[in-house]
Amino acid sequence: MSPKILESPSMQPSVTSREGYSFSLVNIDCLRDSTHFNIVMDLEASIEELLPYLAARLPGCTYTHGTGVINVMDAGHIVGIYPERITVTDVTGFEEASELCAKYFTAIRETQADRSSITPVLRKRPTITVMDILRVLPGTNCGACGSATCMAFAAGVFRRESIIWACLPLHDGSEGLEGLLDQLRDNGYPVP
Repeated sequence: MSPKILESPSMQPSVTSREGYSFSLVNIDCLRDSTHFNIVMDLEASIEELLPYLAARLPGCTYTHGTGVINVMDAGHIVGIYPERITVTDVTGFEEASELCAKYFTAIRETQADRSSITPVLRKRPTITVMDILRVLPGTNCGACGSATCMAFAAGVFRRESIIWACLPLHDGSEGLEGLLDQLRDNGYPVP
């Protein structure tokens, strides 16, 4: 289903323009009653040649050189960065959308300015999944981390909403822990 531009009297105009980009809040047809929206941010100039440099500066992103897309989890938002467009999921309204658009446009400008000092990503970056994290957790669903289950905690770590060391049983050591810490580090997650 195609995104439908949100047109609501309680929201700002359906398309908002800023220097260098414009954005819209959209609602997906199958979730018409949702109070959360997605952002479609159209860039005035293509950033296709900048993608490998931007990927080098976005911790935890997935990027395969030549595909024309960077994906990254950002505080529970799935962000897709394309040559002429950025999409962001699960925003609560206009103010949050404005802040996220400004954040990513600033990252683009800073990357353009610092391009000569950045080593571009010209190979596939390693990735990590929720299941990679879950496999190393104790599976006791003890709740010491603040999540109801180990699966919920693993998803929170993946979305960068929790840190791995919030799982207290991991402090005693776990099979595969060092490998997981290496994977988290390789993907830009904060680890001790």
